[in-house]
Order: sequence, then structure tokens, then C-alpha cells
Amino acid sequence: MKTLSISVAAYNMENLIRQNLDSFVLSPAAPEIEVLVINDGSTDGTAQIVREYEKKYPDTIRLIDQPNAGPGSTVNRGMEQATGKYFRMVDADDWVGEGFADYVQVLQETDADLVLTDYVCVDDKTGQERFCPVEGIEAGKVFPFRSASVSLCPPMHSVTWKTELLQRNGIRLFNGFYTDIQYLLFPVPYVETVLYVNRTVYMYRVSLSGQSVSVASMQRNLPMHDSVLFSLTELYSRIREENPAAADYILRRTVLVAGAQMSTLLSFPPSGERKRDLYAFLDRLQRECPEVYRVFSKLKTVRVLRLGGGLFYRLVSHLHRRRLGLEG
Repeated sequence: MKTLSISVAAYNMENLIRQNLDSFVLSPAAPEIEVLVINDGSTDGTAQIVREYEKKYPDTIRLIDQPNAGPGSTVNRGMEQATGKYFRMVDADDWVGEGFADYVQVLQETDADLVLTDYVCVDDKTGQERFCPVEGIEAGKVFPFRSASVSLCPPMHSVTWKTELLQRNGIRLFNGFYTDIQYLLFPVPYVETVLYVNRTVYMYRVSLSGQSVSVASMQRNLPMHDSVLFSLTELYSRIREENPAAADYILRRTVLVAGAQMSTLLSFPPSGERKRDLYAFLDRLQRECPEVYRVFSKLKTVRVLRLGGGLFYRLVSHLHRRRLGLEG
């Protein structure tokens, strides 16, 4: 059995994927890993490049072709096909850093359900790097998740799951965008232990115009983000009585996702239609998951929006758009 399975989502990445694959095959840890490249219907030379690596490094690289189905589908395919003790995602335009081999060595020795590592944001235009350590947990010690979760809020770039945990519990994401948060939260009810390895593993490329976190992309894919959000509120409601620690953790992170949804709704030029959409979202959240809404409604923006039956909507929208650089 390999120590680590890495799922690489690849869609039209012929200009960047060599850096990704080289970071794995040139690592001393290469014999202990399998890299599952899920080619999501690319129309460029991505698949051909991966085949070159697969032929040269058959024990490490594996190409899995599928029709284009979206980012979440590639993670699902990776989780299904993984044979390693642990599983993590690395996007095709990113790569792994100098701490990768040490991290894989720790994975061989530990049995924690969740392993966290540091990452670095690398500006695609300037090359400037920003170190992003895991916060809220001591390194090198396995903690019960119920106690450590109070201080944790790791992104996808920090997270490694035990493969058995994902497969045994049938973890499945939606096919589309914004499913990173499902990947981070759907396994949480089954996690008992967590370990922080203070090594820089993930090198995260930022400032790409096509990244799904851009305002334009969020506006374009608003219904998809909405679906992801309410999948989290459903998860919270389902487990809140049987697993309070996991539910509290999921609630805190779901409030952040709700904030992103509200931000996107406020990023459009104000209009009667957009106002209706915004207040329909707030009403639905309050109706379907009052516990999440109770925390969410403490945000200053929500409190102002609720004043006077929507009297301040246009003002809030203009101020928010100005903060986002959408208005002068």
C-alpha cells in the first residue's frame, strides 16, 4: 500500500501541469505516493503530457480520463480510486514544496484521521511568496478533534484525510465549483483525531484570472455556491444533536460560506431583482437553519440589511461594491 494518494484535478492545464508533476516524481517520497491525475475532459495537450509522465513513472503517476463534469467530480473520482493510507488534493496549477518528503514520512508513522500542514501562496505574476501556517494547534502531537476543532479553520491546501475514513463513510461532493468546503466539512462527523505537521507542503498559485474565487466567477456561478451552502446547513442540522463538537465546527465554517454568498449578492449593481434575491436568501437561511442564521445575523451587515425592511439595501450594496473595487 502506498502511504499517500494525491488527487490532481486537471482541465486544460498543459502550460502548468509539468511543474505539478515534477514536484512529485522528483521528490524522495515518490516511491511512497500515487498521483491520480483526473483529466476532466481537457481539450488541450494536458492528457498527452500526463501520459508521458505515466509511461516514465508508472509506479507514481496514473492518468484517469473522464468527460468534463466539474471540479467536485474529480475529487470524487480520486477518492474512489485511491489506494493510499492517506488522501489529499493538489490542483494541477499548484505543486508541492520542500517539506513534502518529511510530511510523507510522518504519514507513514501516524494514524491520525486528519493531518494538517502549512502552505505558501505564490503570486502568479510577481512570484512573491506568503507563508500560511496552521494556527490554533500545537505541532507534532495527536489531539482529539473535539478539543482541537475549537481553534481550527484550515483551508483545503492544509488538509489530508485518512483514505479509509472517506471511503468507508461514502464521502461524495457535488460535481461543480466551490466544493472545497464540502471536502473540508463532509468528513468531519467521522473524525476523532488530528495532527499538525509543521512542514510546508502545498504551494498555492494565486492571482489567476480564472480562479473560481474571483467576484466575476462567483457572480456567474451563484446558484452552485448556494447549493453548496445549503448542503452544509443540512449536514449541520443532521448531526447537531448526536455530535455537538463536529456540529459547532461545521456551524462556524458554514457562517463564513453564508457570508461569501451574501457578499456575492451584494456585489451586483443594486436593483429590485437583486434586492429580492438577497432577502430571499436571508429568509431561506433563517427558515431552514435557524441555528446558523442566529450566528450569521450577528454580523453588522446583516443587522443593517434587516433594519427598516430593507431600507438600507442600496446603501449597503454601494459601500460593499466600493470595497470590492467595483465602484469608484
